[in-house]
Amino acid sequence: MASRAAISRFLRSTSARLSLRFAALYAIITAIVFVLTAIFANREITEWVSDQLAEDAAGFAQLYQRAGLDAVLAKLDGFAGFNFEDYRIYLLEDAGGRIIAGNVANIDWHGTSGHVPADTVSPVHPRYHEVIGYHLHAVDLGPNRLTLGTSTYFLEELREVLVRGFAIGFVMLLLAGLIAGVIVGRRTERRLTQISSTLKAVAAGQLGTRAPTSGGEGDDLVRVADEINSTIAQLQRMVESQKQISADIAHDLRTPMQRLRQRLDAMQQSGKLSAQTEEDVQAATEIVDHLIETFHSLLSIAQIEAGRRSEHFTTITLAPILARIEDAYGAVADENGQTLIVTVGNAEAAVQGDGHLLTQMIANVVENALRHSPAGARVEVTLSAGPSGITVEIADDGPGIPADERDKVMRRFYRLEKSRTTPGNGLGLSMVKAIADLHGARVEMQDNHPGLRVWIRFQ
Repeated sequence: MASRAAISRFLRSTSARLSLRFAALYAIITAIVFVLTAIFANREITEWVSDQLAEDAAGFAQLYQRAGLDAVLAKLDGFAGFNFEDYRIYLLEDAGGRIIAGNVANIDWHGTSGHVPADTVSPVHPRYHEVIGYHLHAVDLGPNRLTLGTSTYFLEELREVLVRGFAIGFVMLLLAGLIAGVIVGRRTERRLTQISSTLKAVAAGQLGTRAPTSGGEGDDLVRVADEINSTIAQLQRMVESQKQISADIAHDLRTPMQRLRQRLDAMQQSGKLSAQTEEDVQAATEIVDHLIETFHSLLSIAQIEAGRRSEHFTTITLAPILARIEDAYGAVADENGQTLIVTVGNAEAAVQGDGHLLTQMIANVVENALRHSPAGARVEVTLSAGPSGITVEIADDGPGIPADERDKVMRRFYRLEKSRTTPGNGLGLSMVKAIADLHGARVEMQDNHPGLRVWIRFQ
């Protein structure tokens, strides 16, 4: 089944279609060349036989004028000695139509040169069964008439050999063209698949991936691969620069913000503030806490995207993580009048990863679902394992996310219009994506009718 699917996929590819089209065009051109060659060869052979008969007849006419009828009869005896499969015939008649010499009984023909059916000639002995016609040429020798003929047997045999040779040559050339086309097509398809895989990997965030550039100098696909690699390298530099700027800003501003937070705490603890000032200081403290949390999240995302924590991965069982999340957010759901249900389909399901990051990733999705769902909403978390991998599914019946916004919410600081009045900094789902990418997992979203269904799939 796999090989059949691969063949079907190959036949649908552009390179295969082009190869087959060129092979078909090559076959048509080759067939035309062979047909024209056969026609020209047949014409040349027929003309050669006719010219040969005409030369023989002219030779007998000259012999008659030079040496008389007896010399002609002596030479005709030589013709009688070579009559394999009725190949050569001759008939010498006088003015009254009586036969003077010949190896046939009668020739019912009065032309000068041409082709006649086999039944035009009456043989002395049974005719060879494959003779279907004769080429004839007649010449007058004084009052006498000499008719020379050649059967089409050898001509038909020669034509058959030519046609068979042309047919075999055509099939061999067609097969060679198809094999060459398939080989070239498969090589081209393989290289296009490599380029396509590179682009998919880059689209998935693996900016270190490069398209292979093996091939001859001046190869079109090599030039395309070089251009793609150059574009990816530039994109990688831009993304890394952007990430570095975000990390630098977060790192450089976090320390002043923490110092500001300490000054605000000192002011609150001094006891010298008026009620209004203390209220303002408290509000400023909350704003600073929010900024510090944002900077901390930015630094965490930068560290995760840099892959610095992957070297400490261990085997992590996911069931205990879901149990802790249920304990932590079950009370929050109860306070909001919501329901949180955690179902573990496989208690032994485990992945290679960082336990703290995995907890943060799943918790962010659960918290996001609870935060944006109204009272009475139901949030279900399900852990399952199958042949394709391990899946954590988080489903709610809240307002959901529009289909055209689902990719955007993974960006940093992106928030839906209806979410801007709720707490948050727009980095929660960005953190989820960064952690999932670090663990080789995919995050998928789908409408839950109503609400949102999120899958985190581990390979």
